[in-house]
Amino acid sequence: MPGIAIVGAGLSGLYAAYLLQESGHTDYVVLEARPVLGGRIASLTLDEPAPPADRLAPSPAARRFDLGPTWFWPSYQPALSHLIDALQLGRHAQYEAGETVVEPAQGAPRRVPGMAGWPTSMRLADGMGSLIDALSGKLEAGKIHADRRVTAVRRDGAAVDIEARDAQGAPSRYRADIVLLALPPRLAAATIAFEPALPADLEDTWRDTQTWMAPHAKYLAVYDRPFWREQGLSGAVRSARGPMAEIHDAASPGGKAALFGFVGVGSEWSPNYPGYLAGAVEAVTLGLDALLRKAGESAACPR
Repeated sequence: MPGIAIVGAGLSGLYAAYLLQESGHTDYVVLEARPVLGGRIASLTLDEPAPPADRLAPSPAARRFDLGPTWFWPSYQPALSHLIDALQLGRHAQYEAGETVVEPAQGAPRRVPGMAGWPTSMRLADGMGSLIDALSGKLEAGKIHADRRVTAVRRDGAAVDIEARDAQGAPSRYRADIVLLALPPRLAAATIAFEPALPADLEDTWRDTQTWMAPHAKYLAVYDRPFWREQGLSGAVRSARGPMAEIHDAASPGGKAALFGFVGVGSEWSPNYPGYLAGAVEAVTLGLDALLRKAGESAACPR
């Protein structure tokens, strides 16, 4: 029986396991509902043909893009910054050199002087997925049980019984001294049955706790080169018309060029989420063409 069962193998869950192991406590297990690790951290790796023998192959980092969180701020998040250093992960500043494109609610988009953010937004050289890879790689083999969606947590005397199911519905059972929930509170309240039941005020608080950026989808457009930089643009766009209010440069040094932005997909769209998102993506793609037309190349034709 493990001493501690950690529910969730996102950054919080993996970091908790890492801290336990670093302090000499190896009596733990991590249960993750999905077959992949990382939670809200996700990366897309582009598949590319092998380069000619006389050319140096690009690193995996050059082909990996963040679909979830991208930035961190060392002055605001010193513990995260120290962890990144301890794991020996490279970092670089968000590209912000050049002008910004602004699209008013009415009228044509225009170029304005860019303004660098403060504090500087930092990114991992290999994408945020490299943080998940590094953390999980530090844990002992067999400690992470993926495809184990926890459905019930029950107190049984001094121990806690945990029920989980895989994607096919097959059950798994665990017993631990302590359960650490490392997932959004409202997700825990909505998907896990607790015995004894949670206090009503605590359950209400969990259900009302919003998850940061939950009502947004991330849009990524990959290009062969950063043509906006060639025309003196930073890749930053601010739009009062939407459906994407902001766009940023998503390229990594030495990697493929890309732009990313956010599309709002609030809960009112949930019943028709796929259709809404498809329409929003089409609008965004056309909008990129309009917003960056001054760059001299069509933005509506990403790879």
